[in-house]
Amino acid sequence: MANLEKRYFHEGRVVSPNFKNMSHIRAKFESIGFDCLLDINEQIIPRFVLEFYCQLTFTYNKHGGQFVVNFVIQNKSFSLTLEEFGQILKIPFKGQASNTEMWSLDHLSVSVPSRGFYKTKPPSPRVIKSLIQVPRQGQETRTKNKKTVVVGENEILTREIQTHMKPWVDIIRENAICLGGHKDHVSACLCHMLYCIETSTPYNLAFFILKRMEKTRFKPKELLPYGMLLTRLFKHVMSVSLELDFDRYLLHDRAMHSLAPHYERKT
Repeated sequence: MANLEKRYFHEGRVVSPNFKNMSHIRAKFESIGFDCLLDINEQIIPRFVLEFYCQLTFTYNKHGGQFVVNFVIQNKSFSLTLEEFGQILKIPFKGQASNTEMWSLDHLSVSVPSRGFYKTKPPSPRVIKSLIQVPRQGQETRTKNKKTVVVGENEILTREIQTHMKPWVDIIRENAICLGGHKDHVSACLCHMLYCIETSTPYNLAFFILKRMEKTRFKPKELLPYGMLLTRLFKHVMSVSLELDFDRYLLHDRAMHSLAPHYERKT
């Protein structure tokens, strides 16, 4: 665990009720179970988060056709199917699945599961863009390392997202993707999620989160994500394994401000 103890946490953000059109946002999110991202409000248990990430694996069981997450808490091994994990964390675990850190929509088709219960055929870049992107009037550019870079045909800038979807981007970035750093563009997976919300198409958020957990574990410069969600797993683990030492864990209140609309955060 020593290599993880110096890591910081991206704990997520409690969503402020002051977002414009909050009732519309909730209705759209509820259609595919993404309202779970609006209602996360848990304390953080740092020691449990570190133990969880320390020996985390996420594998595909070809015999059962299931993805399985394995982790160790106080030397006791746990194994959960993706569905069980999703039920415990109260997040969607069925529907379209994707996982890529790239931001060109061309990468979606090769980032999805190709077999078993999770086999996914994502919409084409053209279809996704037609729903979530404001049509371009010409060639778009962005600044990277003080240089002007041409934006590709299937890459979408944050400023190009449909106006009513921009609050969705903020919420998903904080509580599903847990991104840090510059946010001038929208990742391919986030575009996929926006498409699914707009069309009421189920999206497998549990698959995305577990793949992100697995990748983040080996990236020492990234914050460890999903602190508040893992508190729900902690409660489950302690309820089914009474022999574990509950007292070794300290709960901490969040230090971050609630996630509020852009205009509110600037005041």
